[in-house]
Amino acid sequence: MTVVVSKKARFLLGGATIVAVIIVSALAIIDAPPRSIVWERDYEKAVQRASAEKKIILADMFTDWCVLCKDMDQETFGNPTLIAEMARKYVWLKLNTETEEDGKKLQSEFGIMTYPMVLLLDFKGQEIDRVDRFLQPQPFKQAVEHHLQDPESLGKVRERVEKAPESIELRSALGNKFLDRKNYRKAAAEFQHVIELDPQNRAGKTVESYYNLALSLASQTKFDEAIAQLTVLEKNFPDAEEVANAHVLRGQIYECCGEKDKAVNVFREYLKKYPHHGYVDRVKEMLAAMVASN
Repeated sequence: MTVVVSKKARFLLGGATIVAVIIVSALAIIDAPPRSIVWERDYEKAVQRASAEKKIILADMFTDWCVLCKDMDQETFGNPTLIAEMARKYVWLKLNTETEEDGKKLQSEFGIMTYPMVLLLDFKGQEIDRVDRFLQPQPFKQAVEHHLQDPESLGKVRERVEKAPESIELRSALGNKFLDRKNYRKAAAEFQHVIELDPQNRAGKTVESYYNLALSLASQTKFDEAIAQLTVLEKNFPDAEEVANAHVLRGQIYECCGEKDKAVNVFREYLKKYPHHGYVDRVKEMLAAMVASN
């Protein structure tokens, strides 16, 4: 039996074939592994994409002078295996913290002081955690996955604080997370919350919070405010172990402010009161250097 196909039918079949080829080609392009990471260079656009796609932002914060940042670009972010496994899973953002306005904003917001630095941000732009050193492709992938799963990550602790804002333990833990990351502005805010929630130190976190608040303020060059917090600590809790640390910090602040005579007196008092404290050797070195420079 011979089947006769009209010219019109042949045209229709030919068109269907062409459409099928186009669809298959398009699917092949979609399924093809990416050849490189597509970087956003605008913070708001990255947040909008992350929100729409329900993805985490990986923000590579760099400077022109950071050699390890350039190494990470080539060896880590340019690695074909990492690209295949991670490129489409996240929203990637790259910002120069010294020349780009968004970079400067995030450097200040997140207290970035060392490089390389990759921030893990949620779709609201809040920090989950960070990778703060050069890593090869596989260790970098593992670090990102660890931070996202870690119940003690900064992001997870912040979520618990949002659910229990009156928790002294959680506020203290969050403050220490920020302090470890040198985000002194946010650390100070959390330690201030602890002091306000528990001025009598019933939960045992207030004394260290006074010291950490002073440290956070001093690290922002808010020296007068830092000295004021140390004074309250020494007055309200004179027998606390942190008072010895407070002496050292006070002396360092005076030295930093050019008030060497005050610094010398504070350090000498510290050595007299706390001859077996952990910072004795370091204080002796600082004291000797100041005396020799006079």
